Amino acid sequence: MLVWAQRTVSVLTTRALVYGGLFVFVVLLHLALSAALREHGWNSGLALTASGGAVLGLVLVLFNLLERVREWRAGRREMERMRQRLPGGPMCVVWRAPETTVDQDDDAMPWEVVGPLRARYPKLARRMGVEGVAIAEFEVSAEGRAKNISCVDAWPSDVFYDAAREALEHVRFQPKFDVHVRYGASYRIPFVFRISGAAKLKEQGRRARKLRPTLQAAQQAVEKFRRTG
Repeated sequence: MLVWAQRTVSVLTTRALVYGGLFVFVVLLHLALSAALREHGWNSGLALTASGGAVLGLVLVLFNLLERVREWRAGRREMERMRQRLPGGPMCVVWRAPETTVDQDDDAMPWEVVGPLRARYPKLARRMGVEGVAIAEFEVSAEGRAKNISCVDAWPSDVFYDAAREALEHVRFQPKFDVHVRYGASYRIPFVFRISGAAKLKEQGRRARKLRPTLQAAQQAVEKFRRTG
């Protein structure tokens, strides 16, 4: 409901600004054109009629052009959606936090993130209200960089894994205090992409996916990374 209300207000506000600006433009153009015709010897009635017809024709041409541009953009967006294999409408990721703390996470991941670990939200997915999740598996090099990054799971599209991989390529790790690290070991980090308020739309018939218990534990681990970062 929150996302729908925000989008509705945004669309109505944009339309009001566009129509208001168009009205001012039409009035000013009509007055300027009729005044120019009167200066050339046209009587007032004929000048108003001619300028009104010209302005109306211009407005119709502009609206037709804008409609064609809108259809072209919609077609391009649909082609991009199909290429990225995104669903055709809003989709949510919903999970329930584990009731007990998973103590194994600290031992399973002897590295900590240096600085924030942020992933870029896929632009088209955000616009369409699509949430997603990706689990990336990787190793840590001697320089503290992620290497051999691979996708364990991504839903509903691989674009979320692409964003997760990009985030891992720019982050640096360092060993935790008084912990012996073993190079060559593989680690997994989940990336959950959520839009504020979108997950509350599951009651409105949106498809949703609940994260498995193992992913819930991994989600808790990445939250610890973010707090330490």
